[in-house]
Amino acid sequence: MRKKLSLIFILLFSIFYSAKTNQSFKKLSGNFLIDQLKNEPDSTKLKQSQNLPPDSLSLNLSSEDTAKKSTCIKNFFKKSTLGGTLYFWDRNRERKNRITQQYVNDIIQTTFFAELNFKSAYIAQMFSLELGGYGIWQPNSRGNNHPSEMAFSKHKSRWRETWDDDTGGFSFYKALMDFKFKNYLWAKIGYLQPSGQTLLATHWSMLPGTYEGIEVGTVLDFGKSGILSASYMWTDRYKTPWYRKLDKFYRMGPDSKRVHYLHSLGLKYDMKNNLVLEAAFGQSEHYLNQYFSKISYKINLFNSPLSMSYQFYGSQNQGNSGIKVYDGLAFLQGITFNYPIGPVGIRLEGTAVKANGKQGYFLQRMTSAYASTQGRLDISWNSRSDFNARDEKAIFAEISYQLKDIAAFLKGFVIATSYAYGWDAKPSSDPIYDQSQKIWERSWNLDFSYSVSKGYFKGTLFQLHYTSYNNNSKHKTWSGGYANIFQDEHDLKITVTFPFNLLTPKK
Repeated sequence: MRKKLSLIFILLFSIFYSAKTNQSFKKLSGNFLIDQLKNEPDSTKLKQSQNLPPDSLSLNLSSEDTAKKSTCIKNFFKKSTLGGTLYFWDRNRERKNRITQQYVNDIIQTTFFAELNFKSAYIAQMFSLELGGYGIWQPNSRGNNHPSEMAFSKHKSRWRETWDDDTGGFSFYKALMDFKFKNYLWAKIGYLQPSGQTLLATHWSMLPGTYEGIEVGTVLDFGKSGILSASYMWTDRYKTPWYRKLDKFYRMGPDSKRVHYLHSLGLKYDMKNNLVLEAAFGQSEHYLNQYFSKISYKINLFNSPLSMSYQFYGSQNQGNSGIKVYDGLAFLQGITFNYPIGPVGIRLEGTAVKANGKQGYFLQRMTSAYASTQGRLDISWNSRSDFNARDEKAIFAEISYQLKDIAAFLKGFVIATSYAYGWDAKPSSDPIYDQSQKIWERSWNLDFSYSVSKGYFKGTLFQLHYTSYNNNSKHKTWSGGYANIFQDEHDLKITVTFPFNLLTPKK
């Protein structure tokens, strides 16, 4: 894939460069002939034979060319963007020891991030270059859990992980060629983040993970009938933001069979009447098939918009996949409701999982190993657990309040509380585990945030998130057939983000 990417980059550059060189050659040739004619005693006939303008006009044209070049360069940078974000992250998480029943430090961490992004102006109104990198400084990292996922792992590669330490450093997260043709066709090739309708997604720390691949898409507007968005993506490598090396894909880990590529096709149809339909399909080579469908609808209820959705995520082994992750079709179904009433926001969501098989829980990604890739999931509760164990049902409720309703000087302040509860969680269907057991788990969350709306610090966001999580499991973390359930936790996270711009496009 890297050779293919390199060849495509070289081809695009060659086309652009050859066009520029050809223009420069013509100008150079013309200037050379002009110089020769100046030194020619009887140059009038020669000039006429070459169809060249008089000397004074030639000199003016040369000056105009120089001025045009200077203007083009200035306009190019005027339409380019350069900026980034500074991040602060502080986390204190403690987890219960099953034997002593005491909470012990799991993560104590302070991290600073800095990212810088560049997006060039479009060349010939079709091609643009995007570059992005970031640095991490971690002055404090203690506890028993590494990598903490908010700094770099000590090891650059996922497949060399020894789970023992974090570190700072630098890495990239995007380097791509962006192509567009009017409003109908777009494409990205290089190191990128999916932006279309497919099932491929990224992990996040403060920043997203990175795929090596190509993504193409289209948007077709049919007027009153609706808008169709479609995209396709192909990839052969990935890295989460806490690793610095792009890794190959494997079925279960580096010692299992390699998966040479992942690909996915997705569609979205906005009917322009508050009804949106989505569907997608994805595959990992000779391993898993993934399915997705979503129906979203919005109605006006008592002068406030009520947003609703039904979502289905499915996964199934291909016939030649060897080790089976699931027995038959595994799935996660979800329904969501979102209803604002003035300054109050209400969310109510529920999920149900079926995941028979040795893995014992549902994953939306196309490879099973930790941090090896990621898949799309539009339901997120920030409640520590994924609530995705075999046969588990779960509900989530949140209420938020914008404090500006109390006083104008509290504009930008928001407080929220939420609760998640899951039940009937069964272990892996591997017969070595007790199949009669069931686990419930619950989580209570408190959120407080402040967003700066004006002035030099406009866009700066302060966030505090606290979670208290517990379940009735007597197993050690990740054990007893529950490979994605851990012991009770208390988790406090403080985040500050400060965006900045060094170069802003001007119209």
